[in-house]
Amino acid sequence: MKKILLIIIILLSSISLSSCKKKELLGAVTSFSINDNLSDGNGEKVRVILLYGQSNATGCSSVKYLQEKDNETYASTNNGIDNIYINYCCENGSNSSNNEFVICSLGNGATKEHFGPEVGIGLTYKEKGLKCFIIKYSWGGTVLDYQWMNGKYKRGELYEAAINFTKTSLDYLISKNYDIQIDAICWMQGESDSNFNLSNRYYKNTKQFVGFLRHDLSSYQKEIDFIDAGISDSPYWTMYKKINNAKIKFSNEDDYNYYFDTIDVGLHYDQEPIDGPDIAHFDSESEILLGKLFGKIAINKKL
Repeated sequence: MKKILLIIIILLSSISLSSCKKKELLGAVTSFSINDNLSDGNGEKVRVILLYGQSNATGCSSVKYLQEKDNETYASTNNGIDNIYINYCCENGSNSSNNEFVICSLGNGATKEHFGPEVGIGLTYKEKGLKCFIIKYSWGGTVLDYQWMNGKYKRGELYEAAINFTKTSLDYLISKNYDIQIDAICWMQGESDSNFNLSNRYYKNTKQFVGFLRHDLSSYQKEIDFIDAGISDSPYWTMYKKINNAKIKFSNEDDYNYYFDTIDVGLHYDQEPIDGPDIAHFDSESEILLGKLFGKIAINKKL
């Protein structure tokens, strides 16, 4: 019975990816403005994290389950993390901070009932006594090959949206007299490229994608670190090994590239909801750990 269920899951996954490919243009908003709500930075040096990806970057982990399983973390983050700010645009703005930097907290995910890696990142920076601004652009179910890129190894629709969102946010911080340091680009994506055809292109797409980011952000900072997280071994992701091997290969090519394996560190996706786990997304405690791993590498350049 389990084998039959697995086959059905894989077939449904393939159908879903095929139907997605028919909708190459998503109608993404690519022009952004910032509401002026921050006080003058007076030259203060602050850290910046750029967070991009699909649904595990957006965050589909439940605030409710985090409260039940780790009330201490819930209590310390639900009302905001001191000195950690975020401007976020998830799912083309269906959940966002309304074009302003707000205190990072739970609810900055797919909906106000969900959260993403920004929470773990924020906790890690808070523990080090560092002020951090997180700029997060993510969209669940999106493909690197023909949505972030354009299918021809060039900048795609989501790339243009993400880079414009990022530049608008960075320009605003600079205008408020903050001395910014971009600690890293954090990338949690690859699940939607995990099929035979797209996985063959994932390495080259990643190389081009990161090259474009570093080029287009070079006026803000040279040599920006890129931290890539492996995807899980969920039955949905039929070519997860190939995707992760592409990530590993790219990470070994440059001293500014980093990779960590979410499987080896024990992130799980098969426990929540209890009555029928959502195996496409990390469970609540694992999503916190995912963010902490990003944050640890961004600060220390190693796990």
